[in-house]
Amino acid sequence: MHNYVTVVSVGSAESKLELWSWPQYLEQQKAVAAPARLFQETQRVPTIKNSFRQGMKLEGIDPQHSSMYFVLTVAEVCGFRLRLHFDGYSDCHDFWVSASCPDIHPAGWCESTGHKLYTPKGCKEEEFSWSNYLKITRSQAAPKELFCSSPETDCGFEVGMKLEAVDRMNPSLICVATVTDKVDNRFLVHFDNWDDTYDYWCDAHSPYIHPIGWCQERGLPLTPPQDYPDPDRFSWERYLEETGSTAVAPEAFRVRPSHSFQVQMKLEAVDKRCPGLIRVAMVQEVDTYRIKIHFDGWSHLYDEWMDSDHPDIHPAGWCESTGHPLKPPPCQHTAQKPGEKPPHSSDPHLTSKYSFHHRSCPTPGCDGSGHVTGRFTAHHCLSGCPLAERNQGRLKADLSDTEGSRRNLLVFGQRAKKSRYHGRIGRPPKYRKNMMSEGMYSSLFMTAFTANSDRTLSLCWEQHCKLLPGVAGIHAGQVSTWTIEEVFGFVNNLIGCEEQTRIFKDEMIDGEAFLLLTQNDIVKIMNIKLGPALKIHNAILMFKSTDEGLK
Repeated sequence: MHNYVTVVSVGSAESKLELWSWPQYLEQQKAVAAPARLFQETQRVPTIKNSFRQGMKLEGIDPQHSSMYFVLTVAEVCGFRLRLHFDGYSDCHDFWVSASCPDIHPAGWCESTGHKLYTPKGCKEEEFSWSNYLKITRSQAAPKELFCSSPETDCGFEVGMKLEAVDRMNPSLICVATVTDKVDNRFLVHFDNWDDTYDYWCDAHSPYIHPIGWCQERGLPLTPPQDYPDPDRFSWERYLEETGSTAVAPEAFRVRPSHSFQVQMKLEAVDKRCPGLIRVAMVQEVDTYRIKIHFDGWSHLYDEWMDSDHPDIHPAGWCESTGHPLKPPPCQHTAQKPGEKPPHSSDPHLTSKYSFHHRSCPTPGCDGSGHVTGRFTAHHCLSGCPLAERNQGRLKADLSDTEGSRRNLLVFGQRAKKSRYHGRIGRPPKYRKNMMSEGMYSSLFMTAFTANSDRTLSLCWEQHCKLLPGVAGIHAGQVSTWTIEEVFGFVNNLIGCEEQTRIFKDEMIDGEAFLLLTQNDIVKIMNIKLGPALKIHNAILMFKSTDEGLK
């Protein structure tokens, strides 16, 4: 499989396809590809075929809450990768994994292993059964033989044991932690008295975990459990006695050797801003256990640090071998001049349920895939572009390899409360998922963007967009040009508003009229029920707010 790059000649609408290949590119760049031996087995070309099919159901871990297992559906199969969907929830929460990912399991796995399974939204937990659910949804469970598992070994880590662990979201901190789950040769690290958004899975070879007393031996500060009395006098001996716990034995820790990647080596890497894409990349910098990835042809603003064994890094040729599209570097001679309209992209990734907008992203080299919030499969304007330089400030915190969730950053415009601990042992608390859900719903039904709203609340936008998919990245100037059909299409895609769409077509509401609607108009004149009316009205307010922010 080769990759084709569309080349558009200046001043002409004609285009041609150029063949792109790794050997030719390496020769042109006078570069070398990172040898396959530097990669872990999970990063190399798989020896098995991806036999998952769209629509198959399974169980898996929520990547933003590592202790929680959900009912999932294979929404898309691309090469050796899968896009997974949380049943009962918006597809804005979909995420990508490898077909050999250890975080996914066959239907019934949770019940057989004693793990809690969070059922699809709308299903009563006590009444849920896989056999009934598959019948109701007319679906097929993914066969057990499709899942990869490692033989369980006695690694010395058991549930309930204590250790010291690096906080991957605040890597300067080493904290008191507990093993709270174990599957095959991996275990879940949980930070005592903190919520599960900090948790992460690892094995005995991880460089981020240490035996108790490790910090004391090296004169480093250890962050005690949240709200621990007299934290400055924390003692492991006393704490183990208080909790009735045992510590992981020092000999159980077997830190992996440092990697051998070198600067300038070429490889393939998933673009976290558009996780459905894999791009041509290069090793920009190296650390003991990490490498800094640079995407060829893009600004260094997009560089990111990743663990050298991260499953989203692959040797050159991985995409070709697995049947996954590879995004070559953008052609330099196709870069746009300021104000010039970009060439139309026929990239299949642009096809989505919001494609009725028929607009293309103005960022040079961007094909419209992904979204700045990480929640949508496509965008069509600068404010939603994950590759636009102006949006990098929003992305840095979300895409750090040491930060797995945006839920800790802002709660509707207000920063998370500070811990009582200060300096290097300080640790900002996270908010649990159920708290965020309640906050989002209450926020949704209280107009966030009033005439006198504080502009510091602008980041509330992202929280609203999680419940109103299709709103992000669109501003009033664009909406004003919508036809009656486009307004109809937008309302039809608002969750819970499908039954109201015919009214907008019957009343001949185009974009300009749509923006003029008040909540009173929607409820009393158009006779739309309060719930859908509030969603539609909030969407209109958010369009207007974004328009103001672009001025």
